[in-house]
Amino acid sequence: MKRVKAARLTAVVVRLHPEERDALRLNAGLHGMSMSEYIRQTCLGIRLRKTPEEKRRLRELARIGVNLNQIARWANTYKRAVEAVEVLTALASLEREIGAFMAAEEKTPANAEAKPCS
Repeated sequence: MKRVKAARLTAVVVRLHPEERDALRLNAGLHGMSMSEYIRQTCLGIRLRKTPEEKRRLRELARIGVNLNQIARWANTYKRAVEAVEVLTALASLEREIGAFMAAEEKTPANAEAKPCS
């Protein structure tokens, strides 16, 4: 038996500048929501859905973690000095990649965490 949702009966009117409305519409669209749903979830402190860009970055970070795990397994299996140089080179490369990833993450305005309304 399907559960019937109660209709929302109360409206709240908010006055915005056109630029604010456009930003609200853009952010709601990035999260795949209507403006009303976006406002409700943001103001009530509900975790917003991940945007496609966030999902892509999480996949990228997971790939980096897999590479790091493979290097650690290899280093534990082959502990010779000559190969240690290769491991250090690979780890330095991963460190640069993670640094670039984090720098890109910080520059993305859509990734700003929504704060609950007061």
